[in-house]
Amino acid sequence: MRILVVEDSLRLADTLSEALSKAGYTVDVVNDGREGYENAVSGIYDIVILDLMLPTMNGYEVLAAIRREGQEVPVLILSAKTELEDKVEGFTLGADDYVTKPFEVKELLMRIQAIVRRRAGQEIISLQAGNLMLNTAACELSNSESKKTMKIAGKEMQLLEFFLLNQNQVLEKEQIATKIWGYESNAEYNNVEVYVSFLRKKFKNLHADVQIRAVRGIGYILEVIR
Repeated sequence: MRILVVEDSLRLADTLSEALSKAGYTVDVVNDGREGYENAVSGIYDIVILDLMLPTMNGYEVLAAIRREGQEVPVLILSAKTELEDKVEGFTLGADDYVTKPFEVKELLMRIQAIVRRRAGQEIISLQAGNLMLNTAACELSNSESKKTMKIAGKEMQLLEFFLLNQNQVLEKEQIATKIWGYESNAEYNNVEVYVSFLRKKFKNLHADVQIRAVRGIGYILEVIR
C-alpha cells in the first residue's frame, strides 16, 4: 500500500515516514498543502495522512478540493486541533478518521488498518469494459461472451486494473509508471510500453472488444472498440 503524508513539520514527517515504512507501507511525504492536493488527486495513493495547519492551502481546503475532484481516497486527518468543532468540520468535508496530536504511533497504525479493513469491504472484485472482465480476487481475465479465461497477475493485473478503473480517460506514461512502480522505482517509461504490449496480446487471445490506444506524446487510453 502507498501512503501520502502531508505534514509541514519536517521532523514529524520523517518520524511518520520511518514508522510507516517499518510497518510495510510505501510512503511519500510532502510539506505544503497545494503539493499535497496535487499528489492526492493523482490516483496512486491508498491513504492520505493530512495535517490541517499547512502552508499554501490548509488541510480543510486540501480535503475539500480532493472531494470536489471526485476522489474517494481515504483521508486520515492528523492534527493538533482538538476541539469538537474541528473534528466535525473534518468529517463533514469527507475525512475517514481524525487523530489528534500528540499521538502514539501504534494507535495511528491501528487506525490505518481499520480504514483498510473498511475499504476492503467495499473493494471492487470484478471490473469490466466491453466483453472483457477482470476478476481481481481470482486473478482471472475473461471474455464474458465466449467465457474463455486466462490467468493474470503481478504488474499486468495492477496495470489493467488501473486502466479499467479509468477507462475512456487518457493516462499519462509518468502517471502510470508512478502508480505501478512507484516514485522511488528505477522503472523507465519503456516498462509501461512493455506491459501494455503484454496486455494487448491477452486482449487478442481473448478476442476482447477493447483496446489500449496510444495517445501520441502523452500516454494511453483504454476504450471499447465500437
